[in-house]
Amino acid sequence: MFQFWFSIRYLPMSVPEKETTSEKPYHCPACKKPMRRIEGKKGLFWGCTGYPECETTLHDDNGKPLAQSDERYRCPICTRRLVKADPDKGNYWFCSGYSKGCRATLADNNGIPEEAHHCPSCRNLLMKREGKNGVFWGCRSFPNCKTSFKDLDNRPDFDLFTTKSS
Repeated sequence: MFQFWFSIRYLPMSVPEKETTSEKPYHCPACKKPMRRIEGKKGLFWGCTGYPECETTLHDDNGKPLAQSDERYRCPICTRRLVKADPDKGNYWFCSGYSKGCRATLADNNGIPEEAHHCPSCRNLLMKREGKNGVFWGCRSFPNCKTSFKDLDNRPDFDLFTTKSS
């Protein structure tokens, strides 16, 4: 029994090698410490590991930190960051300022928010609607603003002669 216990106890243990990751470490532009990817309540972002001394945060762009804010991911009304909704709630983006009163929502277009168009009358967003005469673009503040545009290749036709306004 002792010989068996001795042979098991002193068997050479294989030490697992470190996993090599091809992921490039990203460094904070302010303090040069490593950045880490964080899943917050408003979506993924990159934060400095030197927090709370360094409060630098960067947007997440497909797993990489994005120093410059991409205008596609900005709210077209208040310029706050757009956040992708949970898949079980729908396939859309909403403004991170929703709790502060901004109710902007944009449909998802292959992982990118669809392009937003403003009403020239009231500066509210236009939305695609389906009517008895086909697809058109109408103001979201209807019935207060009744401006509408024909659909031209999934965009509102801002031609001066086709605009309906009241």
